[in-house]
Amino acid sequence: MALKKKKAPPSIPVSSMADIAFLLLVFFMVTSVLDTDPDLPIALPDVPGGEQLNKKIANLYLSADKEKSIYFNQVRMPLNEAINNVRAKLATTPDLKVLIHADKELDYADLDNVFELLKEAGALKISLVTKTTQGGGLK
Repeated sequence: MALKKKKAPPSIPVSSMADIAFLLLVFFMVTSVLDTDPDLPIALPDVPGGEQLNKKIANLYLSADKEKSIYFNQVRMPLNEAINNVRAKLATTPDLKVLIHADKELDYADLDNVFELLKEAGALKISLVTKTTQGGGLK
């Protein structure tokens, strides 16, 4: 009578699982888009419970500090030049969102003027960026 060899129980090789997890982590880190707000010294107004914007969509940043200096995507320039840049970008990609970072000490009349200029330039999606705080609703 022949002796049967005892078979080793089947096993799953897990030594390469860590390598695969690491490669996936590196892949997602490299392919993700990090879009940050402009790093300008602008004191944004506080709004309780504001709406969060989707950061993965490309945006145009128009900023103004309390001295009324205008920045288009962090580059300082005159207002009419910034509006022309917005017009040019919107001509190629009409559904871009224009985010306005305005200092809380600016006059509303100045902001209204910028909104009108952006509307004439063809900007359909304009948002005024604020700092969001906890809470929301009226008190």
